Amino acid sequence: MAETVGGTLKSIRKKMGYLSARSFYMALEGRADLVFNYSYYMKIEGGQIAPSDKVINQLAVLLPQADGDELVAAYCRELFPKQMDRIISPNAAVRPLSRATGKNSIKGFQQELTERQVSKVGRTRDHYFLFLLLTLARAPLTRAQIEAYGFVDLGTALQDLQDVKLLMEEGGAFSATFPEFVFPKASTESIKKIYALLDVYDQERAAFFKLEKVKRGSFFKRISPRQSDILLAHLELLFQTIRSADEVDVSYNTEVISFNVNLHKGPVKG
Repeated sequence: MAETVGGTLKSIRKKMGYLSARSFYMALEGRADLVFNYSYYMKIEGGQIAPSDKVINQLAVLLPQADGDELVAAYCRELFPKQMDRIISPNAAVRPLSRATGKNSIKGFQQELTERQVSKVGRTRDHYFLFLLLTLARAPLTRAQIEAYGFVDLGTALQDLQDVKLLMEEGGAFSATFPEFVFPKASTESIKKIYALLDVYDQERAAFFKLEKVKRGSFFKRISPRQSDILLAHLELLFQTIRSADEVDVSYNTEVISFNVNLHKGPVKG
């Protein structure tokens, strides 16, 4: 196994059949909006630059599982040589990172959506729900499996999301190009309008995916400021509990929840 990140990456590229760095880079670029350009990639291979964890995250997800694990191990070895030598002996095979059905379970493997991608996701309800479905899927889905949900114009949604590199098709099955996407902050008016539309779609999400209703509650009630603070603290704990699902072995995450909270407070006369 090559010791450096650059050497490891070059070895993986050649093993995958890409004789030139440019052809390999173009293949990666065809699958995702890369956070680095070709010049930056060449500097990584040549050992001229230490890549950021964001770059390593993206590369590892785009590579086959074993190769991605090897690249991450090489990156960690450069950062923490003594510690990694104790974890991985020079003659031992790289221990695979915990993944579930091809989906990476490492919290850091996230890709922030671009404004263009957000606009495509929010184009119609079909676009948004298709994006959610493929992002949550732990294995590629066939068109027949996707059609079972009753999309109105699935063909357009598939093509649009593929055009902005949010999904890919391999062997007649579709999957997201990244295991987890993050929506950017609503920094522009156009994004704010799209998010308002997604809020409307979210109200239809559970019914569309035919999820079982397990709890419902609605309150319009006077409470004290202290009770309000306690309620907010409990909600934050609940949100953290939901987020923590990505920090354990995701092979146990066999259920999907649809959870919406809109809490308002203020004075009312009387």
